Amino acid sequence: MIPNLKWKHLQLPRLQFLIIKHVVYIVMIKIKYKALFTLEFAHTFYKSGKSPDIIMQPSAKCSTLIASLGLHFLPTAFGGKLFAKVDVVAGNDIIKNPLPDGTKFTFLLKLRNNLFENITNINLIKPPSSHYYFNNRGNNMSADNLPLLVANTGSKIVSDADLLPFASGSFSSVQNSTASTQSGQLNFIDSNEQLLQDLNNSNNLFNYSFDLNKASGGRASFLVDGTEKASFYSLDPADMSDVFGVVEIFFKTDLNGNYQFQGADNSITTVNYKIPFVNRATKWRYIITRKFNPAITSVSVAKTNGSPINFSLLGGSPDGTFIVTSNNALPLSEEPVAGIKLSDNTNKVLIANLPNPPLNLIKTEGADTFSDILITI
Repeated sequence: MIPNLKWKHLQLPRLQFLIIKHVVYIVMIKIKYKALFTLEFAHTFYKSGKSPDIIMQPSAKCSTLIASLGLHFLPTAFGGKLFAKVDVVAGNDIIKNPLPDGTKFTFLLKLRNNLFENITNINLIKPPSSHYYFNNRGNNMSADNLPLLVANTGSKIVSDADLLPFASGSFSSVQNSTASTQSGQLNFIDSNEQLLQDLNNSNNLFNYSFDLNKASGGRASFLVDGTEKASFYSLDPADMSDVFGVVEIFFKTDLNGNYQFQGADNSITTVNYKIPFVNRATKWRYIITRKFNPAITSVSVAKTNGSPINFSLLGGSPDGTFIVTSNNALPLSEEPVAGIKLSDNTNKVLIANLPNPPLNLIKTEGADTFSDILITI
């Protein structure tokens, strides 16, 4: 200690300044962060193979949890990452504040591209209350050995198997029975919480109503006298706005090894999770209106360069209108298809490069989904 000298500390991130008169001593403070996990949204529509269309953000409760554990969440262009402070011990990265078994991080998924569902091969007619739910408690590895968070182990892409009804605030169910009494219960799958309700028969109806605010939320199943009647996901009302889906990342000691990021010795091994989407394929339907050249009596559309694409002219169209549809569904892509030609009945090329379909004109008709392209000749 230096006597009779005025001194003070100035603290800045990673640096500490000790000022004694006109001499400045700088002490480096080393803080290392390491990602517990990363999450990326893959998508075959994009040339990069990655989707920039989904915002990943912690729920309100998850934000509080992340702060309490000294973690840091970083959103990325194609997903997000969660970081923890670590110490390097014998060459291993040891987390400073180990996660308790059963820790759950809940992230909300929201769309920044309102055409995402058009370009993506997902259900266009799903119930309004259903949203996508993903977690890391499965075992579904990709062809390149990355842990996937989707349910379908065959296709390994997002599908209806990842949909769940969402409920917020309350859950109600009406059951018909001649029994004198019934016992209903909500089981919260990941927290082991239960809400119970015993009812008496009222004109052979049992009206169940549960206050979901009495539990911490998450996946739940509704049972009556031990028989499951429904399953859903309980989400706080404040988090429901514009939600496309939810991702839950658990730390549990019994996670599959490929999904585990915190070891038994508290060492951290970053896990790179992936949620893969594929592009939608539609039949391309050119609706061609004859306006400027009445001599045209018929048209044809074809792509003969590179990989050929065949089209058929539909009969029964109104006079002056020609409807030409691709014989097969064609994948929508960020990279346009060039060389689709429009010719008249004399084989004269009218348009050498027809436009690809706009992404907002997609219609499901029966078993087919069409992309309409409007052309005037």
